[in-house]
Amino acid sequence: MALVIKSWSVKSKPATGEPYVRVVARQSGFWSFIFSLLGIDATTTLVVSNTRIEFEQGSLSGFMSRLTTFDHISSSFYGSHKPWKTALMILGVCIFLGGLFKSGWAMFAMLLIGSIAGGLYYFLNRELMIGFAEDSGAQVLICFKKSIIEGQEINEEQLRKIITIVEHLIKDSGLPMPDVDMGGTPENARMAGVAPQNLGEVFKGVAPAAVVSQAVFTPVPPPTFKPALSACPKCATSVTPQDTFCGGCGYKLQ
Repeated sequence: MALVIKSWSVKSKPATGEPYVRVVARQSGFWSFIFSLLGIDATTTLVVSNTRIEFEQGSLSGFMSRLTTFDHISSSFYGSHKPWKTALMILGVCIFLGGLFKSGWAMFAMLLIGSIAGGLYYFLNRELMIGFAEDSGAQVLICFKKSIIEGQEINEEQLRKIITIVEHLIKDSGLPMPDVDMGGTPENARMAGVAPQNLGEVFKGVAPAAVVSQAVFTPVPPPTFKPALSACPKCATSVTPQDTFCGGCGYKLQ
């Protein structure tokens, strides 16, 4: 079953701690929408950090999380499905029913109804998919369609940009990544978030999903060494590197 997008973000230059890609989706349907308003709907989350791909399906019944590092990703893929056959079938049925009335007005009315119904079906049921294949042969796949209620959609061009970012991360070629910063979220925070995994999170609110922070390394300056003394700086008496005090004047050398 295709999911609908709740919230999503894609950034080629994310801030420290942010993922490159994050998509939160829910099941389609009326009851799923009602549960999303209450903040207890089952959600599917796809997160791409700087080292791995995280795929999680969660609800009050529990969760399943799959973490795959880039060195175990063999390929990535995406595609679309356009239900034009079903849309034409709806139009054809309406034209057939209109012909049964043997009236020009009835035929015109059914043609109009069929065109609207078929067009809406096509518009609302176009599906997109994105997935990744692991070395083991297992696949991580998320299939989604336009969300009218949340007002979120990822089109084919945006999906291609997501794949481009993932390919850059997998190859780690060092080449500059295309500048991408896009996404969307509904105004209702409950409708945008991931599913709670226990009753405590339902009443307290779900904390932001944990992602792998991008490591920030602070360079450590090399240690400094003082040159060994061959003479006391105070009285010029000869000394060795092992001496702590000058034998002539008692000056502390170290």
